[in-house]
Amino acid sequence: MNKTMTKIAGMTLTLALGIGLLAGCSGGNNGNNEGKSEGSTPTATNAQSESAEPITLEWLGYDSYGQPDANSAVVKAVEEKFNAKFDFWYIDSQKWEDNLNVRLAAGEMPDVLKITNRQNLPKYVTQGIIAPIPLETIQKFAPTYAKFLDENYPEVWDGVKYNGEIYAIPMTNLNGTYPTVVIWREDWLKKVGITKIPETIAEYEEAFTKFRNEDPDGDGKKDTYGLSDFALPNILGAYGYPGISDFKGAAKGDAGRSIQFTMKDGNVVIAAIQPEMKEALATLQKWYKAGLIDPEFITSENTTGYWADSQAFYNGKIGITGMSMYYHWRNELNPDVPDDAGGGQYKAFKETAPDGEAVFGVPAVGPNGASGTPMWDTASHPIAITTKAMKDPAKLELLLKMIEAACTDYEYYLMLTNGEKDVDWKLDGDKFINLSSSDTLAEANVKGKNVLNAKVSYDPFIKQRDKFDFAFADKYAKTSGYSAVYVPNLEAFSKYSNTLNKLTVDTYFKIITGESSVDAFDDYVATFRANGGDELEKAADEAYKQMVGE
Repeated sequence: MNKTMTKIAGMTLTLALGIGLLAGCSGGNNGNNEGKSEGSTPTATNAQSESAEPITLEWLGYDSYGQPDANSAVVKAVEEKFNAKFDFWYIDSQKWEDNLNVRLAAGEMPDVLKITNRQNLPKYVTQGIIAPIPLETIQKFAPTYAKFLDENYPEVWDGVKYNGEIYAIPMTNLNGTYPTVVIWREDWLKKVGITKIPETIAEYEEAFTKFRNEDPDGDGKKDTYGLSDFALPNILGAYGYPGISDFKGAAKGDAGRSIQFTMKDGNVVIAAIQPEMKEALATLQKWYKAGLIDPEFITSENTTGYWADSQAFYNGKIGITGMSMYYHWRNELNPDVPDDAGGGQYKAFKETAPDGEAVFGVPAVGPNGASGTPMWDTASHPIAITTKAMKDPAKLELLLKMIEAACTDYEYYLMLTNGEKDVDWKLDGDKFINLSSSDTLAEANVKGKNVLNAKVSYDPFIKQRDKFDFAFADKYAKTSGYSAVYVPNLEAFSKYSNTLNKLTVDTYFKIITGESSVDAFDDYVATFRANGGDELEKAADEAYKQMVGE
């Protein structure tokens, strides 16, 4: 328990605590770092080697942006290493919940399953989809990884438990130690006569007003706005812990984006119903009435493709974006990467607006000094083994040995995350050089990149590989942020979250657009509390205090 408290106390960037439930995208950066192979990869033994036939895993343990090529060099290398075969499930990442639920409801299930939202874990348990995993088994077949979690991320174990049993293998997110970024159209700021990157709410408002009224794109039309949905949590954060961390996600039904927790007076409370959010919504309503917010803000930023893409920003509709990470918008080129074009979203922006300039800003500072953008969770998507797979214990053993190999052999890890050696990447001495940084996420999946590492994101190897990226992060992304304090899975969350999420999204939307008055916030709070909010808040407070030993 002391490790958990130490981990929480060590998050020095935070201004407040809350359950962000922000899934990370760890392990997929395209950068370079110094590195030598450490240790040796355990060979396939016991159940794997004793079987004359390869073990086949139906695999959904990855972020599925493209269908992996079963004949790719990466897939073939892993199959040979472990005497395995992989039957890849592909679930459209944009429609993950809906499409996966259809297949699960039909009685289909993979062997290995990525859990995109940890609040689904109790449901998967009660539906008989995922099986418990003994801690001793993890420690036996993945000892290096188990020790890494214990020493660096002890809190992530709690997020994969149900009734005291472990039901998934935790995955971590180094990027959860950095806040999400604030990105401005610097060329727009210069065009309207602003030479200082805005910092306060008043300075933000001045910039947004000029963006709306002074034709920053020079097309002679009043068709530009200050902001859309990606920047809304930044504005909420100028008043306190943001009540909604992702408006589009919450509107699509992800309750983890709106039912979040923060610490106040030593107790866990629900952020969305705190009085400071009423003040924040008043500011947003004022801006909406003034035309500073894109009227289609619920859906206008990310209309297609990768979740961090902001088509509204790329196409010159708005002058600020955010919600993504430092590496998405890296605007300094790595001299050791021949075809480096910067972060993926910076590259997409420059392709659409080659004369545009994007610059890192800071979260807005509110009237009482509050400031911060949401920080991602230190836990990434856990990996579960299904009840179907557990009928053959060798499948769990194989999965754990694959995980162990990903954190004991540096070059093997590079193959899993970056592709074929000397084709997709190479080592110049101990310096990593990425030869395929221009691959899209879909193209990377086809090659097998970030498919068979089971979401393992091993900090020593990431920092070894991506030295340039983390130097950039420390330079531009050490801003204020609201970090997550983990609350264990709650039955009350499963019971009430869908109703409370819909109520929260509807209320926030109606207040921002002026359909409801700001005072409607008070009625919302009363309705929220009466419809399970009080019970949920009490359960969260009790669970947190039990977890930390209070």
